[in-house]
Amino acid sequence: MHDVRVTDPLAFAEYVPGGSTTRAGGPGGVEVRVATPDDDVGLGRLVAGARDALALTARLRADVLDLERVVLVAQDRVGGRLLGYGRAGFLTPPDPAPHDVAPAGWYLLGLVVDPRERRRGIGAQLTASRTRWIWERAAEAWYFANARNLVSLELHARLGYREVTRDLWVPGVTFDGGVGVLCRATRPGAG
Repeated sequence: MHDVRVTDPLAFAEYVPGGSTTRAGGPGGVEVRVATPDDDVGLGRLVAGARDALALTARLRADVLDLERVVLVAQDRVGGRLLGYGRAGFLTPPDPAPHDVAPAGWYLLGLVVDPRERRRGIGAQLTASRTRWIWERAAEAWYFANARNLVSLELHARLGYREVTRDLWVPGVTFDGGVGVLCRATRPGAG
């Protein structure tokens, strides 16, 4: 069994090249669905222990009710416990903005998987589902991450996201100790 000692649920997962689903018990017993206001407690548990947990919980609550955003949750089919979530929504840059601002578009905005449940493919399932949600609205999906978050960058690359730039500014986002990476995927069959 993989021993996980992560206190901050938002901390980057340990990078193992090609190691997205190294644990037994893949995502077969996991259902991905749109979050509802009833998921408030479960979402709060997922971010408990994170710095700014109260602000994160409030943002998730607001995103659940926002028609321009979606929060998808991964739920254990047997016990009903929330194992992770992913957000997506439309971002519009401010005006005026610096030359390196992230372009307007539909973005994957955050992914959290319970540290005890990582390496089961749950993050990939949430990311693929959020990407499909975006492709119902647009021909391209955007994603940004800290360049040090190799697990996330590898996961998204496997799902068709390609790096666009590392010269990036996103309003309200700080890439702690690293550089931001902007990536894009194009819907299959789109020009």
